Amino acid sequence: MTDARDRETGGFDRTSVADALSVAVRAPSIHNTQPWVWRLQAGELTLRADRSRQLAVADPDGHSLLLSCGAAMHLTELALRAAGWQVETAVLPDPADPDVLARFRATGRGTSGGPLGDEVAAAMRRRSDRRPFAAQELSADVVEAVQAAAAGPGARVDFPKREDERIDLAVAVSWADRVQRDDEAYKAEMNRWLRDPDVHALVDGVPADAIPHVPADSPRHTDVPLRDFEMGVTGQQLIERDVDERPLIAVVLTDFDRPGDHLEAGRAMMRLMIAAELNGVSSCPLSQAVDFAEFRSRVQRVMGWVGYPQMMLRLGYPAASTADLVRTPRRPVADVLEVAG
Repeated sequence: MTDARDRETGGFDRTSVADALSVAVRAPSIHNTQPWVWRLQAGELTLRADRSRQLAVADPDGHSLLLSCGAAMHLTELALRAAGWQVETAVLPDPADPDVLARFRATGRGTSGGPLGDEVAAAMRRRSDRRPFAAQELSADVVEAVQAAAAGPGARVDFPKREDERIDLAVAVSWADRVQRDDEAYKAEMNRWLRDPDVHALVDGVPADAIPHVPADSPRHTDVPLRDFEMGVTGQQLIERDVDERPLIAVVLTDFDRPGDHLEAGRAMMRLMIAAELNGVSSCPLSQAVDFAEFRSRVQRVMGWVGYPQMMLRLGYPAASTADLVRTPRRPVADVLEVAG
């Protein structure tokens, strides 16, 4: 199979796919596990779940895996379209094989670049910003733009803003955070993914220098707690003491709670992150309260949501340059792309 033949038949060629996947692998994933793999065969591209990278303790039902792959799915399609491909995407196309998450088929060629190119550039710039945000609130126009960008089939974003909502959310997330802190198996699993060059060879996991250091005598002043990576290793970015953090919390909700909905939530999360980046807003997943089905059910009851909460994110204007943020590693495209035929 040659690139020239693929172009003649209308199917994806290897070079175009490799270029698109260099964008897709920048999708966020829990503990930077990168639980995805693609296969190119006869000009058609398939995304599969890589179950060897599913977290047995933190993600027993594969919920976070599917969210991560949904984000990678969106970036795959976005990058192909930005390169001028017209793409038809089938989600969960093989009932006999649930690990086949999506198939991408080329239906023609169009123009490249434009607004889609801007979105690709934003996706490549994006970092998870775990630092405290600036005190400035997001403008109503920016909130509306981010909310509109995230909306999709069966998925939407809500922002708990009222004081009673923030208190209820803080209680629910704090409970989930406390449960995880008390789980030795959970902490051991997380520690394995706090990147150690001897273990992860610089291609996955969370590097220590991406974790803000919180002095023991000066905890972060935030009503909704972040995941505490320092349970396993002391972070290296010292954050300012006594910062009162009140980020905007975005909640991705779906109408149902099936695997397809988890994928759609991941796509919505990725759209939200890109829109935030385009508007100069930093984002960071806040996933403790949605890691487990029990947690998701509890926060849904506490908040009185009709839909199913799939992901939460912190949003805010960065207090310092995002250029200083560590770029978490990714596996090379060659390691996640299989070319058959």
